[in-house]
Amino acid sequence: MRRLAPGLVAALVFALCGSGPGSAAAADPPEAGAADRAAIAAASRAFSDAYVRNDSRAIAELYTEDAVLLPPGGEFRGREAAARYFAWGPGRRQVAHAMESSELVVAGDMAVDVGTWHSTSQRGDAPPVTASGRYLVVWVRQGDGAWRMRYDMWHRPSGPPEPERAESGAE
Repeated sequence: MRRLAPGLVAALVFALCGSGPGSAAAADPPEAGAADRAAIAAASRAFSDAYVRNDSRAIAELYTEDAVLLPPGGEFRGREAAARYFAWGPGRRQVAHAMESSELVVAGDMAVDVGTWHSTSQRGDAPPVTASGRYLVVWVRQGDGAWRMRYDMWHRPSGPPEPERAESGAE
């Protein structure tokens, strides 16, 4: 299976949403981009902090009203669905959570963030379990100036990637 490079994914998202080079929402000047990057990084940290303290209301406020969450095997729509999704179940606690951005493209009031998430959780008295995976978030600057997540997709790696195979034409 071929993989799309994160830059290509970002370009596709901007093209589909009407942003990107040549559009009315072309990339902001570098000084504006730095402030936007810092604000998005702060929102990302706020998500992780709220998740660790089990504050699903604070998490929900980091999403747009019409947000789409795409976890492995599911789809949830709206801020209230985000609050329900991230509320801990009985006997579970989140020990640590972080998102590490590897590529962040900001264009006007939209940004695409691709990176790796790291999570440590615990159920009851069982030892804590740590997992990591990839994420793609489309951030949108709202009327109040806050950056909120419009699309949030993540997964756990299923194992090492398959090697690229040469097309031989033979069956």
